[in-house]
Amino acid sequence: MPDKKRILIIDDNPEFLKLNSATLEAAGYDVEVAYNADEGFTKVEYGQPDAIVLDLMMERHDSGFKLAQKLKTHPVFKSIPILMLTAVGEATGFRFSMEKDGHWMKTDDFADKPLPPDQLVERVGELIARSEKERD
Repeated sequence: MPDKKRILIIDDNPEFLKLNSATLEAAGYDVEVAYNADEGFTKVEYGQPDAIVLDLMMERHDSGFKLAQKLKTHPVFKSIPILMLTAVGEATGFRFSMEKDGHWMKTDDFADKPLPPDQLVERVGELIARSEKERD
């Protein structure tokens, strides 16, 4: 049996981490969590995940963007797919989209919180499949 894919969820909301970890684990993924951008980067360094689910607003309003930029410009980590999930639209009224903002967001996918469990599993699976195809 192939190894389970590893997902790192980086978010400062413990309830979000708990619910989404359970969702992804039920779908067959190994899940690790980090509560802020610095902890997330450290966990990437010590155990490169197959995909990252990343919050935008954590210790600062742009923490997720800064971490995504750091990862996507790193020679070793730039191929790790990132799904950014955020409540920024609800909090600020500003809506991001991959079509309009993907070129500068440095993420591979973007969605507003809350993302229904089936969509989370589907989007993470699509990111991993696309990443594996690009490596082949």
